[in-house]
Amino acid sequence: MSQRSLPPLNEFDARIVQAPLQGLLRNTDGELVRRLKQAMESRDSTEERKLSLFLTMLRFTRNSYEAASFLCSDADDTQKRKKEFVLILPPTNRQLLDLLFTLVFMLDDFPTRSMAYELSGYRQAREVYDKFYKRFGSDPKWQQHFKDLRDLQQTMEKYLSITSAQKANPTLIPRWYAPYRLMRTATKSQPFMEFLEQWLYGETSAQAHLNAAGLFAVGAFLISDFAPEDERKIIAERNFETYKFRHFSRTLTTVLAIVSELDNSCQLKNRETLSRLWVMLGGYAEEADDVYKMRYQKMFG
Repeated sequence: MSQRSLPPLNEFDARIVQAPLQGLLRNTDGELVRRLKQAMESRDSTEERKLSLFLTMLRFTRNSYEAASFLCSDADDTQKRKKEFVLILPPTNRQLLDLLFTLVFMLDDFPTRSMAYELSGYRQAREVYDKFYKRFGSDPKWQQHFKDLRDLQQTMEKYLSITSAQKANPTLIPRWYAPYRLMRTATKSQPFMEFLEQWLYGETSAQAHLNAAGLFAVGAFLISDFAPEDERKIIAERNFETYKFRHFSRTLTTVLAIVSELDNSCQLKNRETLSRLWVMLGGYAEEADDVYKMRYQKMFG
């Protein structure tokens, strides 16, 4: 097939979404910080725990989004940025989707499930400590590191009211489920999680894990120099731009979903901005339009 016979790609200037989204992230961060400080000053431990968790999730989301935006930029402000760097988007998107699954599931029963989530973090911290202490416990160079880990554990034990039995045997604390297990658990948001897994998470996870399908999906870009000469330009430009749009629009969709969940839970009053961004992004990306209609149109309608 000659390149001339191919229809032109639809143009997507991500900046029309990125500018208001960046402002939304900044405002959401500021409001969560303000409320967290109020909770700390009033010694409202329940609200403090919730807001500190939400703020951590938001800042991880924002950091991932800004990193993805930098790598996908067409600006020629650094010679070290290669266009192939966008191939790391699926692992980044998988992390963001993991976070979205956790948040959606958690918000169906926040007091119980958020505590289960944080307790599982304590168990993991203890397991990491025990594993490394078993190997390096007598090494003088590791002693400060182990002290820092013990200090963190003590902070978590106080913060999460860890029982004596749990301290003695952290395996009493259940592990937190991965998205597939969360999706199979009966909960109000189960249909939405099933949709996310079918249309976003499954493919993204395959590429993040680099199973055969995931590796083959990016292989053409990495060894395009072996393709017939008349196909190289199509692979290097047209197909690559399609890949970039697909996965960066997925980044935007997932970030917008996470902020939507936080905004709705905390009533941060960004409903109009969120609705406008969903409609704007959905005009370019079918996945975003599907996610919006599946959950957020009703949430902000």
